[in-house]
Amino acid sequence: MWKFLKRGFAIVMVSLISLEMMSVIAVHAGLIAANIPSYTWPSFTPFWAATDRNFGMWHPPDAHYNHVKSCYNLVYRTNSFGARDRERAKKSSLPRVIMLGDSFVEGYGLGRTDRVSDRLEAKTGIPHLNFGTSGGFGPTQYLLQYETLAKTFDHRAVIVSILPDNDFFDDDPDRAARQNDPRYAPYFHAGAGKFGLKYRNAAETEHLETANRQAWKRGLRSLTRSFSYAANVIDHLQAQIAYQSAAPHAPDASPTGYSGFYDFTPTQLARLEYVLTRLIAALDDRPMVVVLIPRPNDLARMRRAANVPLVNWLQAFLKSHTNVTLLDLSIAFSAHPNSSDLFNRCDGHWSPTGAALATKLLSATGLHGTLTN
Repeated sequence: MWKFLKRGFAIVMVSLISLEMMSVIAVHAGLIAANIPSYTWPSFTPFWAATDRNFGMWHPPDAHYNHVKSCYNLVYRTNSFGARDRERAKKSSLPRVIMLGDSFVEGYGLGRTDRVSDRLEAKTGIPHLNFGTSGGFGPTQYLLQYETLAKTFDHRAVIVSILPDNDFFDDDPDRAARQNDPRYAPYFHAGAGKFGLKYRNAAETEHLETANRQAWKRGLRSLTRSFSYAANVIDHLQAQIAYQSAAPHAPDASPTGYSGFYDFTPTQLARLEYVLTRLIAALDDRPMVVVLIPRPNDLARMRRAANVPLVNWLQAFLKSHTNVTLLDLSIAFSAHPNSSDLFNRCDGHWSPTGAALATKLLSATGLHGTLTN
């Protein structure tokens, strides 16, 4: 019996070591874009979690997170309001700008000074309050976050960034159901010619026992990911499988792959129109720039099909809103001599070069000049 146990233990250990070694090779060879262990003791409070009752995904206040991948090694920090930003007062006489969006706005994979918000602040001298967050954060959440949190900070303008690559998906309750997404999140459901707000998994947030159990599960996962390549690889592959299994498979899907600039459904577009209409109403006549962020798959599609439905629709929709400007980054990003340099090679978010180009384009919109005149 003892011999059998020893042999079984040896087999398990050899298998785990082999899995870890293969994971190390796969990550550093660029075959799998998983995180790299930080070899630091993690917080049992996750950096991204659906903790806000109004808009779901957010960060804990005064927190930090070590984010290590093959192309960067960074520490993210939040202020007392949970924003990944320097400390901000709610009251200010300065002409401040609110920035709304997902991981690209937050600066996933970028040091704080490399982010668009910080570059704009340094360039213009105007504070740019960054409310971006990662974690399946879409336009519905941008709106609710602005109405319930960001708008409570004095400001004179708003920049909201749309990522068509996944924002239509992130906002789609049917897709969340197909994916069996366990997160607490708000969705606008279409019905009877209007949209109604419902929270997915709302009941779970009412039970402290469930919340504590989920926190411990996340803490254990953070612990294994902090010290194991294999744990990060498995986590990455699980997320990719869930994402692909929930993606719609339309019969007329493009042979060049999905692009949210082209492949949205009528309901998804109507939902975006509803969200933008409410967001514009909440501005109280403040100026706003709507930024369209392309990813490499979008740029590849545009080289084959120059007529872009989402851009056409937004241009027509915003004509009647004179305080709103559309900035489509895809034109300048496509014209860049090496567009692959604009994105981090290990995860597809902006590189410092990409963030610098986005900053240049935003500063050329004229928004900041109107705030200082």
